[in-house]
Amino acid sequence: MNPFRYLRRQSFDRSTEDGRTAERYRLAAWATLANVGSRGAAMAVMVLSVSLTIPYLGAPRFGVWMTVASFATMLSFLGLGVGNALTNHVAVRAAQADPALLRRAISGGLGFLMLMGLVAGAGLFLLASFLPWSGLIKVDDAQLLLEARDAARLFALLFGLSLLTTGIQSVFAGLQRSFEVHLAAMLGSLVSLLALALAADRQAGIPVLLAASFGIPLLSILLLLVLLAGRRLFSFREIGLALPKETAGLIRMGGLFLLLQLGAMIGWGADTLIISSALGPAQVAVYSMGQRLFQFVSQPLAMVNAPLWGAYADAQAKGDAAFIRRTLKASMLATVAASLIGVAIIFVASQWLLFHWTRGALQVPVLLIAAMACWTVLECCGGAFAMFLNGIHVVRQQVVVVTLFCVLVLPLKIVGIGQFGLIAIPLAAVLVYSLTHIYFYGFVFYSKIRSFVTTAD
Repeated sequence: MNPFRYLRRQSFDRSTEDGRTAERYRLAAWATLANVGSRGAAMAVMVLSVSLTIPYLGAPRFGVWMTVASFATMLSFLGLGVGNALTNHVAVRAAQADPALLRRAISGGLGFLMLMGLVAGAGLFLLASFLPWSGLIKVDDAQLLLEARDAARLFALLFGLSLLTTGIQSVFAGLQRSFEVHLAAMLGSLVSLLALALAADRQAGIPVLLAASFGIPLLSILLLLVLLAGRRLFSFREIGLALPKETAGLIRMGGLFLLLQLGAMIGWGADTLIISSALGPAQVAVYSMGQRLFQFVSQPLAMVNAPLWGAYADAQAKGDAAFIRRTLKASMLATVAASLIGVAIIFVASQWLLFHWTRGALQVPVLLIAAMACWTVLECCGGAFAMFLNGIHVVRQQVVVVTLFCVLVLPLKIVGIGQFGLIAIPLAAVLVYSLTHIYFYGFVFYSKIRSFVTTAD
């Protein structure tokens, strides 16, 4: 089979099963190609944000920047899971071929996220103004604490906007038009890159760097609202009518995704805060650099697998189990192979990369890099499998597994970091992930998950 045959502008004939399969792969292929450009630009931002800023920021200030930026993962639950629920909800409505129902679903979902963004942004701004930053960040520099507070205030406002932009991305994923999101994101990253270069040249503070790296990409996604409105898929006027009809179902559907987001916040997103409070922001900088090394593996694989969520959801809505099974097998095999090869290359070249990337300002222990390599393989494979589970609406089982993961991993990280240092964070994640995710999906929930696929035939 020639994969390049899917890279064409003309749609395949959806009236046949083979045509529907080919059309899903066509849209996924374009989404992947656009994602390469988008993530490539984002990776350039990530690389240059380090090399341009860390020489004048220093490890403590850079660590504070990374700590504040990591709040986005920790607070994603404030959208109540509605952003993720929109992908499946929109896919189902699109399959029903009723434009009015589809427009109502999109308008109601995005309208709800607008309200949540306003409430969350205002609440977080007030919280950031009164938090005891000296207790959250282990540093004695009073000026740095004030800068952290100002950055957190700005982050609060940007995070409120991010709830809406996350919903917009989910809508396009449900429509299987993620490639348009990625093109907009690529434009945002390029502008962000220019803004970062200008800010670094003027040795700007953390709030300005946060606005350039986090705020500008959000604005580029926000512009896609105009595209939805032009296609008569979204209307500000219909928000008031759509909210009462759509909110209850979205909250009910999003409740399970909310629990998953809470799990991500506890199990993954709290790492930098744990490190900052236990070891100080300088160690956050060390840990963040190790993470960023392996994003050269995880991000490209996410580019390929992310568009499959919408494809799985569309296939599930239309009862095409053969497509789901075939795509899952190919996705998992490719992810396992690519992640193993990728982390091996990064591990071998890690010290050379770090030296030239940070200009010798930071060193990351080899054992920490090795532990992060193991975690990256599990994370990549888990991400590919999660796209499948999300697409076929298997979320309750994910909630059970993630809950167990969090209950076990959080105390291990907190206790372990005091005994063994930074390496305890990835090692605890690898150990507990293996005990929970692999065991439960491979044995406990195997027959249940299989039934979701086979009953679609």
